[in-house]
Amino acid sequence: MAQPLKILLVEDNPDDAGLVERELCRSGFEPQIRRVDTEADFRRQLDGEFDLILSDFHLPGFTGLQALALLKARPELETPFILVSGTLGEETAVQAIKLGATDYIIKDRLARLGSAVVRALGEGASRREAAKAEQARRLFRLLTEESIDTLEVVEPATGRYLDVNLAGPRELGCTREEYLALRVCDVETSVTAATWPDMVRRIREAGSIRGEGTHRRKDGTEFPTEYNAKWVRLDRDYIVAVIRDISLRRRAEQDLRESEERFRQLAENIHEVFWIVNAAKDQMLYVSPAYEAIWGRTCASLYAAPRNWIEAIHSDDRHRVELAWTEPSGDGTYEAEYRIVRQDGTERWIRDRGFPVRNAAGEIERMVGLAEDVTESKRLNEQFLRAQRMEAIGTLAGGIAHDLNNILAPMLMAPELLRPSIVRENDRRMLDLIEQSARRGANVIRQLLTFSRGMGGERVPLQLRHLIKEMTGIMRETFPRDIEVAESIASELLPVVGDPTQLHQVLMNLCVNARDAMPGGGRLKVAAKNVELTEAEVRIHAPSPPGFYATISVTDSGHGIPTEIITRIFDPFFTTKPPSQGTGLGLSTVLGIARSHNGFVTVESAPGRGTAFTVYLPATQSAAGSTVAVAGSALPVGGGESILLVDDEAAIRTALRLILERQNYAVFTAGDGAEALAIFLKQPEVIRLVLTDLMMPVMGGSNLIRALREVSPTLPIIAISGVTDQANHVELTDLGVNQILEKPCGPAQLLEAIRTQMAPRDPR
Repeated sequence: MAQPLKILLVEDNPDDAGLVERELCRSGFEPQIRRVDTEADFRRQLDGEFDLILSDFHLPGFTGLQALALLKARPELETPFILVSGTLGEETAVQAIKLGATDYIIKDRLARLGSAVVRALGEGASRREAAKAEQARRLFRLLTEESIDTLEVVEPATGRYLDVNLAGPRELGCTREEYLALRVCDVETSVTAATWPDMVRRIREAGSIRGEGTHRRKDGTEFPTEYNAKWVRLDRDYIVAVIRDISLRRRAEQDLRESEERFRQLAENIHEVFWIVNAAKDQMLYVSPAYEAIWGRTCASLYAAPRNWIEAIHSDDRHRVELAWTEPSGDGTYEAEYRIVRQDGTERWIRDRGFPVRNAAGEIERMVGLAEDVTESKRLNEQFLRAQRMEAIGTLAGGIAHDLNNILAPMLMAPELLRPSIVRENDRRMLDLIEQSARRGANVIRQLLTFSRGMGGERVPLQLRHLIKEMTGIMRETFPRDIEVAESIASELLPVVGDPTQLHQVLMNLCVNARDAMPGGGRLKVAAKNVELTEAEVRIHAPSPPGFYATISVTDSGHGIPTEIITRIFDPFFTTKPPSQGTGLGLSTVLGIARSHNGFVTVESAPGRGTAFTVYLPATQSAAGSTVAVAGSALPVGGGESILLVDDEAAIRTALRLILERQNYAVFTAGDGAEALAIFLKQPEVIRLVLTDLMMPVMGGSNLIRALREVSPTLPIIAISGVTDQANHVELTDLGVNQILEKPCGPAQLLEAIRTQMAPRDPR
């Protein structure tokens, strides 16, 4: 049977390559030849597995000796190399043999090729075996000399060291000669000359022993060791020992103990419950002390009966949690949120999460998890949802305010139209009452928007006296009759600059809190006076400035505020009232409004002795209140100019048209923006000013203004709306609106705005 033979043939002549292949077949081989004829191809093929390399001597740009040199540059390759050439001188042949060629063959004597290949393969095999043996010797020496463990041979009778690898002297900090001059009792602290014979006996009888000890270095320092000593009988008896420095292991053990201690400290001091159960979930392996604080049960009881935590779950949640516990998600995790009932009957919300711990095979060995008390978080979330509901109410209030303002607008316009025709004094008083009621309704709407949407009015000089009297009047009418309402206002109370609606809200919140603090009745007093504060007195209330302040105090005779919570009463959402009775926003709103007015709030309280809140507002020396038109004063009169009035409410259009016509203006009316635009485009040169509502069907006021600005960039436009905010003001100003009025507005305010904005007729 032919012998398979993998050959790398370096030959540029295909015919010669064929002769070589035929000769090898004739010699009993089954050659598998890979032929190359360039140096680059030869380099690439060297990484292949070949039994033999045959090379021609002369190739284009390459020689057989160069190929041989490339092979010998790879000492890991033991492939035999035979030089085959048509003309090979004796000196060249000798040089090839010196360089490492196995043999050389002349091409016209290829009959020698078979025997040369057989000899080359035999020599190659011998070299490979010798290389393997040498490599094994190197590996053995490497295993002993480079081992991190000390390998030593000891004479049993004397305990002297006969041989040692490099690790031993390195560990002791000495030379090999110094090491071999020592005995075991010089190195191992637990062995003495007296105890050595007993140790030898134990090793001989057991065959080998293991243990731990301590080695002493040359400099006197010591380190822990682990040894394995074995009795060996060769030409005579020896003790062969393997000594390992276990300093790192001892340190790791210490680190582990410290890590466990840190884990214990962490687990026992966090607010969450850290727990560990076995894979079957029927044994509690660990539970942190926080369990006792949250569940109100002992950890020992849970170790004794792991199902105690299930039994503590609220009956409405128990089945759902058990299902999640016994049938976790696909990745083995468990998560549930549930209520527990403590032994004192109180309920707490728990968020519980568990994660599998797997071994190397991917099997779950145990479950670890965290259970946290989220009762407070749930309460805050409920407050957030309540705030969202308040926001929704605010949106609804905006729509209601728009409708109510449209209803009140004609009521504010009508008295001005009717007053000249009223003769009887009682009728005039009735008309004044209607006007005052309409104005009060408009103020209520503004308050509604302020409370629900945070909209604030204009800051104006005002007298707190009127605000307090109005508030105490409301309280006397609405608060329970067993609450006595009193007021005390300084005669020369200084005015302040503020938002009347927001300050009304401050008083309202404080008075409502006072009422709630006296469920069985009591005395509520609202007082106002002037104080002068020094820089030292206002320092803790920065940035409030020193100087004169007007103060409002609300005092009740209620149950008072506990000392432990008085520092938290101004925190948003903090409340001691049930969820249905308070949001926890009242006092934080009071403080926020006071600070926005550069003021501050103080509180004095004692349990069982009532509470007094005092609001400090910087005083001003200017007159309180803004100037208003008095009945019967002259209203601005027009000169026959044409005004385009746009509003979808017919009553408002009628009232405004009558007022404008009475004051000598020509009026065009439209019910929506599209109708108004059509009227303007028919006679743009006639209409001198546009007065438009914003919220209308078909085309709203903003789109109408944009369209008008396209055809008449300088046309005066006054926008009037029942609901406006800062964003609306910015948008309308950007559109070029000359003035913005809020519904409902009085005739004087409207006519003054028209007079101010009316441009003179262009003479062209």
